[in-house]
Amino acid sequence: MSKREFTKYPHHVDPYKKHRITDEELDFLQELQKEMNTQNTWAQADPRIWVIQEPIRKYLDNVETDLRNDPDTVEILNQIADGAELYVDDIHMATPQQLYHTIQSIIKNDDLEEQYQVELIRDYRVLIHGRNDLGEVVWDASLDNIEKNGMLSIVEWVMEYTIHHAELRYFVKELYLHPGIFFLTYRDGVNYLEKYESKYDKDVRLYAMSPKDLFTDCSPEIKKLFDILHTVDFSKKNRKIYISGKISGTDDYLERFAAAEKKFSEQGYEVVNPAYEGTKLKDASYEDYMELSFQLLKDCDIIYMLKDWRTSPGANQEYGYALAKDMEIQFEK
Repeated sequence: MSKREFTKYPHHVDPYKKHRITDEELDFLQELQKEMNTQNTWAQADPRIWVIQEPIRKYLDNVETDLRNDPDTVEILNQIADGAELYVDDIHMATPQQLYHTIQSIIKNDDLEEQYQVELIRDYRVLIHGRNDLGEVVWDASLDNIEKNGMLSIVEWVMEYTIHHAELRYFVKELYLHPGIFFLTYRDGVNYLEKYESKYDKDVRLYAMSPKDLFTDCSPEIKKLFDILHTVDFSKKNRKIYISGKISGTDDYLERFAAAEKKFSEQGYEVVNPAYEGTKLKDASYEDYMELSFQLLKDCDIIYMLKDWRTSPGANQEYGYALAKDMEIQFEK
């Protein structure tokens, strides 16, 4: 794209409302970073993403129908193919239950009930009972097998004793990378596949990709984003918290503010204690104290309201300021 072409797509007004980063968001980033930095590398270079790799079936349509259904050629086809599917009247028999109901319908609709009966054993095997010139015969089939006690038994019965058509369709499995979906961590990918297990082949897996060209030459922005996720300290020590509460008319405010300061300092916050800072002012008026408070408050990320704040005009003003600035507000329990 030339510079001239790029200007055809001008920027628009940013529609996203901004807020100061919250503890919950920092906890998420810390956990994500820990998982990205400590998960098994699987011998892959950094940075990496995880994608879904699923085997898809490519059918061997060049095999003649007669050969697909010939027991003498099954061994050869099994060496070429990864498996086969059973079709009855061009309908894929995906489950034993579906096969059972299909055979049941054929027997009923074709008036074969005096000659044949079908049963489903443990939701796994389909048995067809009948007679031929040799006497009692049982066709025993499982969709997990092709030859003995497998799908060929059903093909034999359908083709020889009914007017319907059945065939095996052989396939090979080719690995396919799903476009449009990727994961930053292996754990997240596993959780996704467990949730949507029914959508994918039973042999689906996660594949680690490290497209160096993408991260180094083609997209410096993506490389920078991964560098941030791997190396930036997301601990709460970079966050500034302001303590707000009632001061005027109380004797223990220094102790109460100091206790809150100690608690948050131990959690890694940078704490602003206006009660302590106010002791540095000499001969100051109430207005001087409030001016100092707002100077301190405007540089903070969080305001922490002590229990008695509602009865304090100054704390109410600080609370209103925090609301207007969309600051994170926490309350003493």
